[in-house]
Amino acid sequence: MFHHTIKREYTNRCKTLLCSKKKDRTKYYPRTRVSIITYNNNKTTCKERDYIAMKTIYNDKQKNKQQTNTKEIFSSQYLFLSENNESSYKTNFLKQLASQNGSKNRYKRYLGSPLRYAGGKSLAVGFILEHFPSDIVRVISPFMGGGSVEIACSQEAKIPVIAYDIFDLLVNYWQVQMGNPQKLAEILKSFQPTKEGFQQIKERLKKHWKKEELIEDAMELAAYYYFNHNTSYGPGFLSWPSSVYMQEKRYHSMIDKVKNTNLNNLEVYCNSFENVFALYPNDFFYCDPPYFLDGDSKMFKGIYPQRNFPIHHNGFRHDVLRDLLVNHNGKFIVSYNDCQTIREWYKDFELVDVAWQYTMGQGETRIGLNRINKGINHIKQSHEVLIIKR
Repeated sequence: MFHHTIKREYTNRCKTLLCSKKKDRTKYYPRTRVSIITYNNNKTTCKERDYIAMKTIYNDKQKNKQQTNTKEIFSSQYLFLSENNESSYKTNFLKQLASQNGSKNRYKRYLGSPLRYAGGKSLAVGFILEHFPSDIVRVISPFMGGGSVEIACSQEAKIPVIAYDIFDLLVNYWQVQMGNPQKLAEILKSFQPTKEGFQQIKERLKKHWKKEELIEDAMELAAYYYFNHNTSYGPGFLSWPSSVYMQEKRYHSMIDKVKNTNLNNLEVYCNSFENVFALYPNDFFYCDPPYFLDGDSKMFKGIYPQRNFPIHHNGFRHDVLRDLLVNHNGKFIVSYNDCQTIREWYKDFELVDVAWQYTMGQGETRIGLNRINKGINHIKQSHEVLIIKR
């Protein structure tokens, strides 16, 4: 008599289901969302349900007496390894993102986000995702920003993401981008990527920021924000225009990306990081907070010319974030600028050194006396560390 055993892996717990050829047995596990992969004569089928029927079938009625090989591999998040050790979505994505031909960066830039963002993690996506646990149900992000990691998680690794940011104009843009990218692209096409056009939109946006003349329509506000941000030097909020990104061909290429970026598996809301930690005390967190600029920080403060705005770095309570992370029940990964203060604060967690080359300001070849004395060129390297609670 054929006796087949299946081990079900779910949240570090294993259960065994035994089935015989005499009768198919079915067990139901309510309130458990898992994934099934069935291998039958090299044909693969996949179903996801909230109530999963687990089956193994032995078919001895076939003429060739070939056993139907059924394997079910369960995970709270991914379609994991098959009989041939097939990779998960995340692993496949990282393989595709890996640099070729001896590049200095281990991973290529991830281009999933339509938003340029100072301090964004488009070059760090691969480094960060490779440390994500394999058993997480979703990711909570209190600092959405440019969204490169969040988009890679939700779109490429198929991990649901709930993201937040304190900057309401940024959150409004993301909500419009997710809700109606085609309409947003149409409005952006009506704008002129010229110095005059840039100045007009900047002044209108500044009046909204100062609450002198509000832009009531969410779609219009998103278009104003995106135009000002993505065509600016840096980029930065209410910054000055960039001659590179206001080139007509480059500008229309950005509009096409807005139009063709359809995001699912991702939610973005406006809230403070303090409130977000209170809402999700047990979830896995990915945090990309503002840079710590005090003490022995190597980050050049001038790289963020708009840091005087409260939405940027000044006044950010790094100590509050530290306390929330230390007391958080769930796992987390934090990407921070590397300095002695940060290392001391998080010395009880795993610290992983990472490095990539920034593009912000790379066109500026002039260097100061400090770099001349140290024999350092104009190319800006990252000084970052990943803080991991596994």
